[in-house]
Amino acid sequence: MAVSSRFSSIVQLTDLDDFINPSQECIKPAKSEHAKQITSVGSAKIQIGDDGTYTQINKEGKAEKLQKAQITLNDCLACSGCITSAESVLIGQQNHIEFLKLCKEIELSSESRLYDKIVVGLSCQPILSFADKFQVSPEEARAKLIALFRQLGASKVFDVESFSEMCLAECGHDFVQRFREKSTPVGYVMLRKLTEAGFLPHLSEVKSPQQIAGTFIKDVLPSELQTDASRLAVVMIMPCFDKKLEASRSDFLREDQQTKDVDFVITPMEIEQILEELNVEFNDLGISHVDPLSSADIPTWNVPAGSGSGGYAEHVLRFAARELYDITLDHITFQPMKNSDIREAFLEVDGKQVLSVAICNGFRNIQNLVQKMKRKKRTYDYVEVMACPSGCLNGGAQLRSESMETKALLSNLEVLHSKIQQLHVNEAKTDSLSHVWLKKSSIEEQMKKLRTNYHAVQKSTNALTVKW
Repeated sequence: MAVSSRFSSIVQLTDLDDFINPSQECIKPAKSEHAKQITSVGSAKIQIGDDGTYTQINKEGKAEKLQKAQITLNDCLACSGCITSAESVLIGQQNHIEFLKLCKEIELSSESRLYDKIVVGLSCQPILSFADKFQVSPEEARAKLIALFRQLGASKVFDVESFSEMCLAECGHDFVQRFREKSTPVGYVMLRKLTEAGFLPHLSEVKSPQQIAGTFIKDVLPSELQTDASRLAVVMIMPCFDKKLEASRSDFLREDQQTKDVDFVITPMEIEQILEELNVEFNDLGISHVDPLSSADIPTWNVPAGSGSGGYAEHVLRFAARELYDITLDHITFQPMKNSDIREAFLEVDGKQVLSVAICNGFRNIQNLVQKMKRKKRTYDYVEVMACPSGCLNGGAQLRSESMETKALLSNLEVLHSKIQQLHVNEAKTDSLSHVWLKKSSIEEQMKKLRTNYHAVQKSTNALTVKW
């Protein structure tokens, strides 16, 4: 495809997509187990074989094959270099092959298996992706996916949206508390992968629905399923590969520092691969129903009102208006800016703007917004931020259409999303679940279940990471 002459030569020579290949900019220092053995220059020589292997020759002439340095998903959560948009290079730990292997081991009761039971959580965006591609209703797509995972051996399948209510309620309380205390400057950002240390105090500490769900399942269900938390595999179906990175954070390890709250994250693209390997057509799947989270819960499918990414900004504005100004907002309209991936809404009282929130999607837009906030050219009280352009409905691992452009596909998903019953979260909606789980805990324990922490990671500069 020809490049228009109006572009500069730099643009013409640069790849225009967001994918960044792994490079020497990785900030994770490679630790060598042999470092202490080498005490002086020339203590050992390294030879490179024809097959690309590295061999160390010590002073005695003894050869030892060197292991390749390995960077894991958990390491790369701290990275601001190559992994920002190239996570697919490192998702082998949680791919569909490993998941099918897990299902087979449980089916055969293999003695070497790591898990005894599987619990699956479905988020709405993958459901809508399958509904659109296979031309079925969202409800039917959901029922077929539930049937698929039951066929694969899942003991329970539930809706992640059940935990969205808890997440949004906690986000509202968190924001109002900070706003009243003025403990942080204006510009409260909800973002899971921002690496600039100066913005850490502004990040929402509330866990995502995925992680709240994982904590709940590992706390509550092992006794019901007659297994241990470490032997219960929690599998989340999510629209983006980044959710794999989130699940692998060391902050989400349980008290034994070995067990994860969420063990696997599987995406729509990988579910398609699972169907291919099983030689099963999606439309040929049966139907099944979601499990209640507890005997007090009636399983109904609602999605949070607002954006297709969880409705954080809308809920926080609605909740803050009620709590801070005793104003009930029946309808909230987000006005798009020049870039439609940035939208904003305001609350005015007596002609004065008292609250401002925004939705910012797409990594480039996030970078621009952060720079404007640094220069105080743009400030908001709360920003809902998602790395994927157009948000989670357009997640990087959603199913793609060969015959339809992205904008048309996204429009279809937005229509399907609007057809699901929209839920305005309030305290009453979370009572049955919180009574079973949260209300039995102390305030400190509740915070551990619903909140997390973020840590600044310092870059280590050495000759290998410097761009000459």
